[in-house]
Amino acid sequence: MTDLDVSARHSLFWLPNALTVSRILLIPVFIIGILSLEFGWGSPFGRLFVLGPLFIIAAFTDWLDGFLARRWNVVTGFGRMIDPIADKLLVAGCLIAFMIATRGHWIFLIPALTIIGRDILVSGAREHAALTGRVMSPTKLAKWKTAFELLAIAALLLWILSKAYLPIDSVIPDISIVSRQIGLVLLWLAAILSAYTGSLYLRDAIRD
Repeated sequence: MTDLDVSARHSLFWLPNALTVSRILLIPVFIIGILSLEFGWGSPFGRLFVLGPLFIIAAFTDWLDGFLARRWNVVTGFGRMIDPIADKLLVAGCLIAFMIATRGHWIFLIPALTIIGRDILVSGAREHAALTGRVMSPTKLAKWKTAFELLAIAALLLWILSKAYLPIDSVIPDISIVSRQIGLVLLWLAAILSAYTGSLYLRDAIRD
């Protein structure tokens, strides 16, 4: 919260942070949902609900929490800290589930580990920079990286959903193939941006 008097707060000042925390709480649901599609756990409707509407809701809250915080002038230190953590945890959780579902195939494994490793490295770099009184704000390329990650996950979810629910004796296999290819392209683009922006953050953190 900024240094506004408590009485001047918006009545829903708590909502942006609540949306961010809810995104973190949904992460285990997504992991279970992805694995259940691949390994046939649970009811078909339940699996479809988890990976369809819930992911759209989670992705929407990524934009909505920041928009509301700025609109209502209720940006807090906690919100600035937890929002990128929520994004990284959501992406990492989904990528780990995809790595398990694809039995660690290298075409998924390499970009996924690059993205997860970069996020851990950047978190450490930011903490180191904070000790010297410097703030490392996200760059435009880092924001593009996050956008590619979320779009890649959405495409890969469509791929897994199409494999699980759609018939294989029609035009449907094309949807599965195309969504997989789009997801992989976006995932590798995100990995490339992860490696590049990670090196920039690291260089900035260790400079005198």
